[in-house]
Amino acid sequence: MRSFRLPAVLLIPCTLFFFAHYALAAPQEPTAEAINTCLQSSVTTADESMTIAELRAACRELYLQNHASGVPTLEEETVATGQPQETNPEGRLLNRRMTMEALNRSNRFILTPHKRNYFSPLSYSSRPNTAPYLSEATGSETNTNEEKALVDLKHAEAEFQFSTKILIYENLFDDNGHLYMGYTNHSFWQIYSDEDSAPFRETDHQPELLLSFTNDWEIFGFRNVLNEFALNHQSNGKGGIQSRSWNRIMMNSVFERGRFVFALSPWYRIPEPEQEYPGDPDGDDNPDISHYMGRFEFNGAYEKGNNIFNIMLRNNFDADNKGAMELGWSFPVSTNLRGQVKYFNGYGHSLIDYNADMEVFSLGIVFTDLF
Repeated sequence: MRSFRLPAVLLIPCTLFFFAHYALAAPQEPTAEAINTCLQSSVTTADESMTIAELRAACRELYLQNHASGVPTLEEETVATGQPQETNPEGRLLNRRMTMEALNRSNRFILTPHKRNYFSPLSYSSRPNTAPYLSEATGSETNTNEEKALVDLKHAEAEFQFSTKILIYENLFDDNGHLYMGYTNHSFWQIYSDEDSAPFRETDHQPELLLSFTNDWEIFGFRNVLNEFALNHQSNGKGGIQSRSWNRIMMNSVFERGRFVFALSPWYRIPEPEQEYPGDPDGDDNPDISHYMGRFEFNGAYEKGNNIFNIMLRNNFDADNKGAMELGWSFPVSTNLRGQVKYFNGYGHSLIDYNADMEVFSLGIVFTDLF
């Protein structure tokens, strides 16, 4: 049986846009009984440093998330309750996510989202990078259907990301400093391939160890709310000449002001020995990766109503300015789903494509957003 055809799958993003134009009724405020029930069930799993007032606020956020098409805007919250719900409106955007994480930090039955979790049934590349697969195919006398399909890459494919983190140790330094184990899976699926196999052409794995600190100091009107230090490994899990991997020491500092949030993430690549021959498993698979992937990443997001507009920038600080840019827009479509539109241009869309200049447009749904 052949794989799905493009026109049929296009119904998925079209349906997303259809639902995006219909606003659901504004959520009702939770009753005292609902808040008390939530408090009783959450007091044993919440962060030890949370106060009763913070627990109540978290329970309210959880109720609104479960009974609305999206979390209400600041204006909707003011109309519904007669007064703003945030004592510090500058901390409104990230406060929602950080509060929900604190509410369930000690609950071992809940996986905490890390980066975005999404599925894009349509990810279209204007110039697919076939070079790595051509090199592999020419080195074999007989090629499988999967290898032939990868040589003949389709412009359209499916893309998804799963990202989670698990608390290892809480409050390492008095009432701050949480140690997490994080994992992110980023996959690219040639679902529209004419070959029967419809192979996954690339799956990038990113385990990391995170030490996270909350903060509240200000600079130039921006409040620094979070600082993270990470030991990061990224690999596509392949061997031979298609192997791609690198190790980094990273820092991530998050700032916010009003409806705008941004994060600066510089890194240092841990050196590896040179390869003695192509495909040497003990040598560096990609010694020039920093030249293309850059030496830092900037992520910014702006919330307008229930819409989130975001930008990602990477650069190598060299004269040729290699790096990447991504523009995105997400919007609510149901209680726990958001639509997503993304445009990517540059290097490093995936590890196998780290040195290929790509232009990618994608449509899909987001399961967990930035906040």
